[in-house]
Amino acid sequence: MNKALEQKMVERWPTWFKTEGDIRYTLMPRGFTHDDGWFDILWWLCEDLEPLVAKFEQETGSQFEVLQVKEKFGGLRFYVNCRRNEEIRQRIGIAAGESFHTCEVCGQPGRLREDRWISVHRVGVEGRENKSGQSAQACGCGSCGFGQVGRWE
Repeated sequence: MNKALEQKMVERWPTWFKTEGDIRYTLMPRGFTHDDGWFDILWWLCEDLEPLVAKFEQETGSQFEVLQVKEKFGGLRFYVNCRRNEEIRQRIGIAAGESFHTCEVCGQPGRLREDRWISVHRVGVEGRENKSGQSAQACGCGSCGFGQVGRWE
């Protein structure tokens, strides 16, 4: 994700995203390792988590922290330090599920695709050729160059 959007997240939830932390304990110093299209999903997730995190922190006395945010196998991964809290896990799962239907690049509705990498990109026009010359639905966002429809369509 671009640095301006990362900064917006960190400024809004500074105690959650420790971008200056020790890499042995948190991978947030590496930043958000996905494209900009999932920014809204992340923002909504964090807003939904606010009351749950407040409750978690009050009940446990522990500080909530996001350890890593990335793309993996075409979906959003949001790792936190309280994996045993079922309410928080459910909200994270909903956001991860939404990412499988949202273009990682532009944020428009998308489909999970498999070319050399598994990723989610916007549904485009039938018949365009991807980088390897195969006919496929192209993303159409103009930024990614992905195109081959994967087996999860």
